[in-house]
Amino acid sequence: MHSAPDFGAPGSGRRADFEIRPVTEDELPAFVAAGHVAFSEEMTPARLEAIRAITEIDRTLAAFEAGRVVGTAAAGSWELTVPGPAIVPTATVTAVAVLPTHRRRGVLTSLMARQLDDVADRGEAVAVLTASESIIYGRFGYGLATWAAGFAIERLHAGLTRPVDAGGRVVMLDNDEAPKRIPDLYDELRRSCVGALSRPHGWWLDYFRDPEDQRDGASPRFYALHESDAGEADGFVSYRVKRNWRDEGVAAGDTQVYELHGSSPAVRAALWQFCLGVDLTATLSCANAPVDEPLRWMLSDPRRFRVTAVSDWLWARLVDIPGALGGRRYASPGRLVLEVTDSFKPHNAGRYELVGGPDGAECRRTRAEPDLAMSVADLGALYLGGVGCTALARAGRIEEHAPGALAAGDGLFKTAEAPWCATEF
Repeated sequence: MHSAPDFGAPGSGRRADFEIRPVTEDELPAFVAAGHVAFSEEMTPARLEAIRAITEIDRTLAAFEAGRVVGTAAAGSWELTVPGPAIVPTATVTAVAVLPTHRRRGVLTSLMARQLDDVADRGEAVAVLTASESIIYGRFGYGLATWAAGFAIERLHAGLTRPVDAGGRVVMLDNDEAPKRIPDLYDELRRSCVGALSRPHGWWLDYFRDPEDQRDGASPRFYALHESDAGEADGFVSYRVKRNWRDEGVAAGDTQVYELHGSSPAVRAALWQFCLGVDLTATLSCANAPVDEPLRWMLSDPRRFRVTAVSDWLWARLVDIPGALGGRRYASPGRLVLEVTDSFKPHNAGRYELVGGPDGAECRRTRAEPDLAMSVADLGALYLGGVGCTALARAGRIEEHAPGALAAGDGLFKTAEAPWCATEF
């Protein structure tokens, strides 16, 4: 859950007198209820308990007016896989909402400022979120770092160009086995997937609870595991089936893949082949796949891979620029001086010298002349390799001050695969 729109500029409109602080355990229901009102959603006891299981109470922030919660924000202490791959501690921002009666009063701005200060105090170099409204978070320094691609394939036209040869086998897991095997496997696989997040125990509880109100008329989740010839788990897929029958009695259901992970391209291919073989369905679909998903290139008729959506997913905010840039690895050795502007947190602005390569990186403040100039939000967009310097410059978002700096930046920040995050939070 993220932010209900609060588009007023800081200081616009009538400001409310409010206190911002973490909530207590007893105040958590009011905290959650305020968010559900802002999103026009119903809060059920089961949903409250699911949120309670994942909430770090000391990382909640609520805006109180006359003792009532009028705005909320929270964060989790998670990990993010960055290029290298490497792991950096990251704040996952969630539950950002303002009551409809309190928009344009500076509530959201105050919550975001206080939260970023808390993130910095905890030593986390990066904060990430998924946005309900994409216009909101750029002004707070968040940049669009990863994308999610939706696609659909008619099974009738889903023949593969080459046979899949991953060895091993695919096995179905029942509802008792899946919670015992999938979380540890995911934790292993996410460490090599740029853009992936760790998942705390409370997140998995709700995942396997699989509430009916999140199925949109489809089946409960099914879980399939890929095992190597040696019997070791090396990939998994979770999916639903939305049943449908044409008037003449022909099955026309949809296999809806929620997420698919594998330790190698061959394992991923074997799992996609398994999904394409699910009976009583006419289509295979996925709402969140990497934008460079290789399944298209596995098909004999790649035109049948129909992209249904491309949407933003992770937004990244560099809170500690030297820590964040020094925490990842770079495609080729290089040096750049970046001039960064940060209107929301001006102390973060300045010039930074980045020296990096495949084996490590260092970043420090400098007085040297800049090679490139950009906002902290655009640096967040670059951070995981989801976009290049030249592309942002063509959009007027990065300025080149030294000839060849854009090409050098492209060479530094690029990744072999598009960053991808499969986790909702």
